[in-house]
Amino acid sequence: MIKEKKSLKLLELSDVIIIVIAVLTAFSYAQVRRNGFIEIYDDDAYVLKNAHVLGGLTVDGVKRAFAVFNDGNWFPLTWISHMADVTVFGLNPAGHHITSVIIHILNSALLFIVFARMTGSQWRSGFIAALFALHPLHVESVAWIAERKDVLSGFFWMLTMIAWLHYTERPGALRYMAALLCFICGLMSKPMVVTLPFVLLLMDYWPLQRLRPCVQPGENNPPCCGVGLWRLLLEKIPFLALSAASGALTYHVQKTWGAVVSSDILPMKSRIANALISYVKYAIMMFNPTNSAVIYPIDERFPLWQVVGAAVFFVGITAAAIIFIKKLPYLFTGWFWYAGTLVPVIGIVQVGTAAMADRYTYIPFIGLFLIISTAIPATVLNGRVGRAIAGVLACAAIIACVFYTKKQVKVWHNSVTLFEHAISVTQDNYVAYNHLGAAFSEIGMDNDAYISYTKALHINYIYVAAHANMGNLLVKLNRLDEAIESYNTAIRINPSYASAYNGIGVALLLQKKTTEAIPYLRMAVTLNPNLVQARKNLDRALNRAVDENNSAIMMFGQ
Repeated sequence: MIKEKKSLKLLELSDVIIIVIAVLTAFSYAQVRRNGFIEIYDDDAYVLKNAHVLGGLTVDGVKRAFAVFNDGNWFPLTWISHMADVTVFGLNPAGHHITSVIIHILNSALLFIVFARMTGSQWRSGFIAALFALHPLHVESVAWIAERKDVLSGFFWMLTMIAWLHYTERPGALRYMAALLCFICGLMSKPMVVTLPFVLLLMDYWPLQRLRPCVQPGENNPPCCGVGLWRLLLEKIPFLALSAASGALTYHVQKTWGAVVSSDILPMKSRIANALISYVKYAIMMFNPTNSAVIYPIDERFPLWQVVGAAVFFVGITAAAIIFIKKLPYLFTGWFWYAGTLVPVIGIVQVGTAAMADRYTYIPFIGLFLIISTAIPATVLNGRVGRAIAGVLACAAIIACVFYTKKQVKVWHNSVTLFEHAISVTQDNYVAYNHLGAAFSEIGMDNDAYISYTKALHINYIYVAAHANMGNLLVKLNRLDEAIESYNTAIRINPSYASAYNGIGVALLLQKKTTEAIPYLRMAVTLNPNLVQARKNLDRALNRAVDENNSAIMMFGQ
């Protein structure tokens, strides 16, 4: 009878915490099912206009996902997840969004499980997981279909940490291989997972405390034995080798596709300045996410006081983390988790035109959440009053996150709402104006598109993409001579801009100037062999030239 009563006992605290986090996350992201695709910003390349994804989940599609560098990336598991969504939901965006939300909820639950097991503190681990699940800056990773790679790689990141925890508790080849396999799956979802081996080292130090002698299990003493530093490093060699290979492959592919910005365009001193300032801005935005936007354009004109202040902040926190490593081990692990996982996207190797991005915080913020969840209780948690204060602060933070996350999810309703919001919360955002113009053009609001492109060029006249998009709009409006002028301006600014050569070729074809169009289309294909539309236009022009030549011969013969 007693055993029967025990089997009917209420849910464990850990179950309640996971359920509450899941419910709050689902509530915060409920609006996402009404959101559409962001057609003009990666959702087209990832789903809407991707022939391999549109074919659904097939054997040939899976093979191709592993064999092809699609859109300058190699993450086959992400492509497979998109294929699966198309198979199940077709092109109904609600299904694609819901899949991402479900994965995000799973990530939050796994994060709670791993930290609760490592630290023995369920309330603090629950707070970390709640902040991760509900923070407004994570909306970009969850509500943007093209960022499926973020939540999917995050899922395998969490699985790798759990598998590693099992390995440290009971070392064995199978447990080690399980962690390594989860890590490989993470790399095949998004290359940003390359920093995970360093995080495993941080976990080894604290909270796993593997560098210490064997201790009895308890709240502050995880059940694992201490080992030497060299053993810890040796364990990571296969992980580090895979990270190095993935990083080299990603850099090569991105450079081949023309996404890597050269030092001639953006000098290294500007990149370092931007990196330091970004570290500070991300930390500030963790507390104040109200001005979150989808794009923050690069600006080389950094005030000296900002650069110096950011450098002092970064060096100061880093020094404190090292100096107080024994007294405040959570500061060491948390800070270097944050700083280290941002390294691939902090801008030293600049890819694209973004100075920073909300999606880059998906994993790095866990380090800051770890510091907050440990430091605040250590500061105010003294008796019943202290626990009450800590609880009130935690609840207030979670409620604020729910409020702002629901608000941010609505921003991602469609392309127009997304970029209009970016313009409203940032200054001189010429990139957002350019994308807003493309969004207007997509839905037939050509006059608004023209105004948006004009504003983008007024802010930054040498912004090549805006000149090219203006040319595209003018072609659409059949103002072909003006379009060619816009394309030529883009080429004068950047002689290697393949899309502008393709645009001139198209405009000349529309003017029936086939012979003149061919050299421009050839140049576009030469500059960017991956520009599929340019290849199609070149084939079209060559076929037309043959037809025109045959017609001329027939007429001459007659």
